[in-house]
Amino acid sequence: MTVLRRLAALAVVAASCVAPMPLAAQAYTPTLPYVSDAVPRAEGCIRLGPQWAGVKVFLVQRRLGTTVDRDRYLTTTQMAVERFQRRAGLAVTGRVGPATWRALDLGRPFCLDRFTVQPRLPIDAGSPERVTAMIGWAREQLGRRYVWGGAGRLGYDCSGLALQGMHAGGLVLPTVTTDLHQRIDFPTASEIADSGLSRLPLSERRRGDLVFWGEPGSISHMAIYLGRGRVIEAIRPRVQLSNLSAHDVPLKGFVVRPFPTA
Repeated sequence: MTVLRRLAALAVVAASCVAPMPLAAQAYTPTLPYVSDAVPRAEGCIRLGPQWAGVKVFLVQRRLGTTVDRDRYLTTTQMAVERFQRRAGLAVTGRVGPATWRALDLGRPFCLDRFTVQPRLPIDAGSPERVTAMIGWAREQLGRRYVWGGAGRLGYDCSGLALQGMHAGGLVLPTVTTDLHQRIDFPTASEIADSGLSRLPLSERRRGDLVFWGEPGSISHMAIYLGRGRVIEAIRPRVQLSNLSAHDVPLKGFVVRPFPTA
């Protein structure tokens, strides 16, 4: 995705939520690009509609008994929401804002999509400590359910797990946010691969690198490399430990290194 398309995507998210928090306050170090002592959280909450996926959609679908869309707000989900709104005497919009969310009685706050992992170490920490923080946080998610477009806390998909793991290590990508990740049309794994972070041959992989899978010209899966041929990944049905060679789709011939040594 070009820079202009990335900026356009950010503008769409701003229009769908209430004024995302600006990124200007981030503190970067020259030796570790994009490293910060805080990860900005967007203000307001996502009002669910056809462009969204993730844990809020997951909860709505299970409440309404319409799981065929598999965590994505597609036509079946919209029609189920409209039927519920009619029965509940609500405005029939086919979207889920605060009023519909309350009526659904989901037992979760409407703004649960604001979940953003914060760095677990100080700004002057080195790469080894950051890798340990990223992997340590990811291991704590083992057993969490897989949710397409999920970035926590209830569930993750492959790139949502990696994105929040990088946050735990103190890395903030200005063009890849948890808001964008929850959009159906935002290819988070591809954006991370093309974000400008260090890219090296697969043969030079080491603990803490990000590995990717996909047919030629595309990326369909990613994971955090643990060393010795093992990865931690979110793949249906849960976050789990796997072998690097466990997938049928081709493994890409490169890795992305979020925390390179100086």
